[in-house]
Amino acid sequence: MNKRVYINSIAQVSCQQPLSDEWFTSPHIHSESYVRAVEPDTNGLIVPSEARRMSKILKRTVCTAITALNNSDVQQPDAIITGTGTGCMENSEKFLIDMSRFGENCLKPTLFMQSTHNTISSLISIILKCHGYNNTYSHKGISFESALLDAWLQIRSGAIRNALTGSHDEVTPFMALVMERTHPEYRLVSETSMSAVLTDRPSARNLCELTSVKLLYRPVLAVLADRLAEDSGAAIMLGVNGKEANDTPYLELVEAVGGAPRLLQYKNIFGENFSSPAMAVYAAATILGRGEVPAHLCLGEQPTTAPESITIVNHSDATSWSVVRLKKI
Repeated sequence: MNKRVYINSIAQVSCQQPLSDEWFTSPHIHSESYVRAVEPDTNGLIVPSEARRMSKILKRTVCTAITALNNSDVQQPDAIITGTGTGCMENSEKFLIDMSRFGENCLKPTLFMQSTHNTISSLISIILKCHGYNNTYSHKGISFESALLDAWLQIRSGAIRNALTGSHDEVTPFMALVMERTHPEYRLVSETSMSAVLTDRPSARNLCELTSVKLLYRPVLAVLADRLAEDSGAAIMLGVNGKEANDTPYLELVEAVGGAPRLLQYKNIFGENFSSPAMAVYAAATILGRGEVPAHLCLGEQPTTAPESITIVNHSDATSWSVVRLKKI
């Protein structure tokens, strides 16, 4: 496996300005514990008659996917690989409510067909008329990294040349209440839709190189810290949010690394959900592509010049960990 993998383009819909990098200089700072995504303008991206039949998450997905492809060197992806923690939750809720009210009579088939996790990848494939490899990963807080690892391995091995890879999760008001009770370590619950085009071809458009993707289950922190210390010039982007239950594993890892590593954050701007690690990759790729670090993503006093590489560390319930390395081109 000797092929290199690049992030050619990337697009997001979140609680920041959608399909835009405005957050880089003028972020929206949210004080609420729950905020929904800012809906994108679908004009020119989705046919109006089709948009009316789509739920919010499907519209966000299509908008990020089409925008990422429009900004890339790829017209038709070889593969569509998606991560999602809860899938199309809004349609799932509507379908279950209708079933509770009406039993198995007069149920709307569209709600059922558009409520499964793989609806997202399937819809993108139908719109793009892409008949290549299509897969969805639903592994809670490491769903995105699982999809990213699949794409990275296939491109590196030469099985495919490029892939449309992303992660998408919506959080309805009811789901926000559930997450508040089941995930007290969350501070700002929000929504995420991110699509990226990965390719093996060098290009002036490329934002950065994706050099490594690793998934670990209950790693020994000392061993993980040694791996992070190997790349002494890299900044480390952590999913810290200010809550002890969430931050303690990260801070213990940083202490084990030793020295004074350069630390970055992202949840203070984009919030968190099962797909929030996708926003870490989006933020890191944007930093490396622009060559500077916005002050609001720095943890403590840090220089604003971009590092040569960024290592993104994420944990899900302090059991499943991921390490994603991005390198400046």
